[in-house]
Amino acid sequence: MSSYPWEHDAFKHMLEGVTRQHFFEEFHENKSLHSLHDDPKRYSDLLSIDRIDEVIANSELPPEALRMARSEPSITRSNYTFSNGNIDRGAVVRHYQQGATIILPQLHLADEVLAHFCRALEKIFSTHVQTNIYLTPPNNKGFDTHYDDHDVFVMQISGKKNWKLYRKPIENPYRGENFKPNVHEAGEVIEEFVLNAGDCVYIPRGLMHDASTIGDEASLHVTVGMIVKSWADLMLEALSEVALRKPEFRRSLPPGFAEEDYDIEQSREYFNRLVDDFKAEANFDEVFELFVDQFVRTRGPDFRGGVSSAQTEIKSESRFQRRSNSQALLRSGEDSDLIIVCGGGDVHFDGPALDGVEAALSGNPFGVGDFSSLEEADAVECIKKLLAFGVIEKNSSS
Repeated sequence: MSSYPWEHDAFKHMLEGVTRQHFFEEFHENKSLHSLHDDPKRYSDLLSIDRIDEVIANSELPPEALRMARSEPSITRSNYTFSNGNIDRGAVVRHYQQGATIILPQLHLADEVLAHFCRALEKIFSTHVQTNIYLTPPNNKGFDTHYDDHDVFVMQISGKKNWKLYRKPIENPYRGENFKPNVHEAGEVIEEFVLNAGDCVYIPRGLMHDASTIGDEASLHVTVGMIVKSWADLMLEALSEVALRKPEFRRSLPPGFAEEDYDIEQSREYFNRLVDDFKAEANFDEVFELFVDQFVRTRGPDFRGGVSSAQTEIKSESRFQRRSNSQALLRSGEDSDLIIVCGGGDVHFDGPALDGVEAALSGNPFGVGDFSSLEEADAVECIKKLLAFGVIEKNSSS
């Protein structure tokens, strides 16, 4: 199975020279960070222009899989699609020749390497990670000045771009709070730099920016987007849980509340009572665990090698290990059974499998003998189940 230089620390590979703690304390959701690596090939294992060529030429391209952009003159979707909405590949190449940027949204959903990289970052950040790919011809700009509604890490694969960062118009904009050119003014430039191949820049959401290719080489970069859950999301879920238990939260607003002569004082008192009830009834531990489980369940599972190894005999001396960057949690179910919450679905085990399941999730090599309370045949079936759901893989040294 292939290994990558970022396999065990995708954060360090992306941002050399800053520790995770330093990043989260000083930069995260606060200010930009420009990381110079002096290594043009640093991200070459992630993507290449040849790979983009292959995607456009040979891959299935549903309408949502490709977009194009150009600052001047602007380009519309009808310029590079057929009348039925399908991608016109010839028109895509032609407009790229004429200065338009090719954008491949969510390419990690169709590319194994990018998917694996996203999984590695998701384990570190506990947030959904996505990729957008931007290929811009020499001496062109895909977008005018704007901000994003999610934090991004821009990794320059090849070529180079001149970046300008402006003042921050909105602090932590919510998802969908989009940039409006006639509302948000860029203001003064607060930072300008060149992003060379192998460099990375972190841009928190809400920070205005733009970028233009420079030189005679096309620019290819991967934008890694962080789609976060906010404290507001957690509070709303907590309120929903309280409303399920307390019928007074589900009462309708008073009849006539929109009338001009409506007496608001009684409603204000009722509202304040509900606020007090919410503070007394909201269960942080319950809602937090729900968010944790939902996050882990919705991660893309890593099934690589599952089919090819499905018929491999599992012997008493066979050794296995938890997959690198796999997301899995051990929970107690009903009737003393065990549940591993993981991407791809919950995996159920009988209570006597506890020793072996804990060994499987520990990160250390384990085998049939670690299921000390099970017969060998039952232990083998437990290992097969863990293999099938992508929680473990065969130990590379065994």
